[in-house]
Amino acid sequence: MKYSHSPSASKRIVLTTFGTHGDIVPFIGLGKALKALGHHPVLATSSYFEPLAREHGIEFAPAAPHHSQLDKDLGMDQGERLRRVFQPVVGGKFMMEKMIYPYMDQICSELDAACEGADLLVAPPTTPWAHMVAFKRKMPWKSVIVQAITLSLQSAQDPPVMTNFLSMRKLPGWIGEERYRRLFKIMRDSGRAFIGPLDVKAKEYGLFDKAINPLIEGTISPLGSIALFVPQMMRTPMPTDLPGHVDFAGFNFFDGNAAPLSDDLKEFLDKGDPPIVFSLGSSLWFHADRLYPGWSKLCSKLGVRAIFLAGDKALQGQLPPTQMSVAWASVGELFPRCKAVVNTAGCGITSQAMKAGIPQLLIPFGMDQPDNTARIVRMGAALTVPPSKLQSRTFESTLERLINDTTLHDNARKLRTEINQTCGTVTAARLLDEELRKLLPA
Repeated sequence: MKYSHSPSASKRIVLTTFGTHGDIVPFIGLGKALKALGHHPVLATSSYFEPLAREHGIEFAPAAPHHSQLDKDLGMDQGERLRRVFQPVVGGKFMMEKMIYPYMDQICSELDAACEGADLLVAPPTTPWAHMVAFKRKMPWKSVIVQAITLSLQSAQDPPVMTNFLSMRKLPGWIGEERYRRLFKIMRDSGRAFIGPLDVKAKEYGLFDKAINPLIEGTISPLGSIALFVPQMMRTPMPTDLPGHVDFAGFNFFDGNAAPLSDDLKEFLDKGDPPIVFSLGSSLWFHADRLYPGWSKLCSKLGVRAIFLAGDKALQGQLPPTQMSVAWASVGELFPRCKAVVNTAGCGITSQAMKAGIPQLLIPFGMDQPDNTARIVRMGAALTVPPSKLQSRTFESTLERLINDTTLHDNARKLRTEINQTCGTVTAARLLDEELRKLLPA
């Protein structure tokens, strides 16, 4: 399908990404901000998210992999796929080999179709095929980075935390910057066979370079990157070996929920002290029925009010009057009325807690969560417990500290004043607008 757009300052901008709700929402927020500047944004991702894009007035173009395809081809629903993706060590392998590589031709062809008539492609490093499509079309593209780990992957000065295993987390500090850089290069080069399908597509497009790992180096635009997080997430002083120029736009505070808090939730909040919020996010909600009943009893024991964000695992009828379970809520509206939040260290929910000035207890299961956890704990406003300790005395004592540690609460309030409170998607849209004016003057 061919698209047309006005020859004026308005530009057609394709936004593509891949993942769960938490990965998609920042790009919808970016689309809304670009639209407010007079541009024509298009979200290209799984058809599963088309209703959400349409709800917020963003044009949609299908781009594989699609949730419905994966349901059918793998014989797994989304919850089961996420269980496999978050398995230690082998989760990433499952995602690439079962959810990405079998669809590479379709992924690239559908994104290519979405880019017809577009002026700019915007993509995160987690879509390593996007730059190939941009190269094929000879169109400019820009990296927008949501997770700090995808930026620090290329830094030996601020290396990522990729696992909950303590020995691996401390490895960079033990061996030093230069040795870590050499070790990382060896690990990158030795995994060449794993990225074979990406190499095949790169060869097809005339972009293959055996010195470049398309899961890492090729994912950052030569035009530079926009980070949807604050510079405080990086090491101090700022690393000098980051890939290209990076503009830190600040956290995305758009949470995708256009509805206000429900009357029932407002009534609960008005009844007593600020509660603790428990959330497993859009990637680990399927653990709710296993973890929330025990945590509910623990909250009763500690005498604290609680709200459980539980998706379709809501615990209706199982909670005392001092607790409430809801499917979802706008955390941007909810958190300022709460005491603290227990969550799995996703980018969206952690940034909302920092904006609200409340402390966090972070439970990193996998993917970017261990890295997010390490960075936020380093900022002094969060505690952490590994997933293996969630039903132990360790979790109880840490939750008790989350409730009562005045220094932790003071640090959270201080952090709120230090971070940029402007929504990062608004700043990112302005930066993209400036880039477009340089590239494609009206």
